[in-house]
Amino acid sequence: MRLHFLLSFIFLFTNLSCDKHSQKTSINISKNDSIPLIEISTNEDIKDEPKIKANLKIVLGDSVLFENKIGIEIRGAVSQMFYEKKSYGFELRGEDGKEVDREILGLPAGDEWILHGPYGDKTLLRNAVAYKISNSIGRYAPRTKYVELKINDIFLGSYVLMEKIKVSKNRVDIQKLNEKDTISSQINGGYLIKLDKTGGGGDDNYANYNPQNSFVSKFDDKGKTSDYSATHFLYESPKAKKINAKQAAFIKKYIADFESSLASLNFKDAKIGYQKFIDVPNFIDFFILTELMQNHDGYRLSTYLQKDVDKKLQMGPIWDFDIAFGSDQGFCDGMNKHAWVYQYNKYCGSDTWIVPFWWPKLMQDPDFKSSLISRWKSLRSSELSNQSLTELIDAEANFITKNKMVERNFQVWDILNQQITPNSSTGSHSNEIKRMKSWLIEHAAWMDKQFLKN
Repeated sequence: MRLHFLLSFIFLFTNLSCDKHSQKTSINISKNDSIPLIEISTNEDIKDEPKIKANLKIVLGDSVLFENKIGIEIRGAVSQMFYEKKSYGFELRGEDGKEVDREILGLPAGDEWILHGPYGDKTLLRNAVAYKISNSIGRYAPRTKYVELKINDIFLGSYVLMEKIKVSKNRVDIQKLNEKDTISSQINGGYLIKLDKTGGGGDDNYANYNPQNSFVSKFDDKGKTSDYSATHFLYESPKAKKINAKQAAFIKKYIADFESSLASLNFKDAKIGYQKFIDVPNFIDFFILTELMQNHDGYRLSTYLQKDVDKKLQMGPIWDFDIAFGSDQGFCDGMNKHAWVYQYNKYCGSDTWIVPFWWPKLMQDPDFKSSLISRWKSLRSSELSNQSLTELIDAEANFITKNKMVERNFQVWDILNQQITPNSSTGSHSNEIKRMKSWLIEHAAWMDKQFLKN
């Protein structure tokens, strides 16, 4: 399945490229006085690492809002391989070349940022909406701003400036470990780990997991001990190059103890079972966010976990929802309809990256399920009501449409009448928004019915 999926990407990418770079240079884009324009200038080609030196300026009309030196690189795995419109990661740098924290467009100070360039997502706002939904229910996700982008005077259309997920007081607010922390009271928290590919390059990077950048689960997708588990945990903070042996041993053992408790016959026991290790309300909210927006990568890719000092394991922040909201039309048999993402392995069992056994096992616990349903019902009468969801999407869509971002983006990227795998073609941006809203309301209703059965 995945090979077919990638071949489809290659075919579509080849046919859609058509020397669009030369087309972009000839498009005359007038100034947008309502939307911040990020202008990046550099003397080198931007690559997928290492970051190269560049200058960044943000203007609004005739006013310069922000200027700084940066290091910039292309980011993304599949997207950078097959989408001509690239996304970028950049860090702010001082005159000495070191990273510096600064506010950008009213977003809290930070040194690392993302310029997300929606391409396959022709609504232009799936990630931004997903993160706003998460924040609305009290679960931090990256804050965002809609911007437009020029690189070396080439206009590249609509982008979303967003915070990069990292440990800091303004983002993932947990203890930050350093290499010298070794005693037990210091190292029982401060970890951000990730279930993901090891970097850009698609499926062929599976062999790049190693004991230096990650550790592997002792369990397969059925919760059975295995020497061939497909679940790898990447060190995010502390980074693989900086985590010391005692820190690595601690977080590896904590995850192993959690998984062993969940795989045991006594997994439901509140004292010795999985509840001893995880923040259950947090896991429930992560489940709801992943399932409501049907993020097919959820639980298995672009999935963060955090463990703070003297606290239990938490999921999140959520990340990478550009193929969520029913956008997928060809992932696996049965997954292009209303279905549970936690049952992904049932539909896509041959995928290299699978959902850990945690979620099907948690759903076997009546207490977990009862708490989940109670939380779902509460949110459906407030932040996740049909009215709230519709109003949020409408507000975001109206903003980018009213301010000509949609028109200008598709003047550069003329793809509205073309299928960009895994998204189908609906012919217009307004149709893309209508489809996104109708799918979300239908899917929420489907979840209502599923929970009523219990």
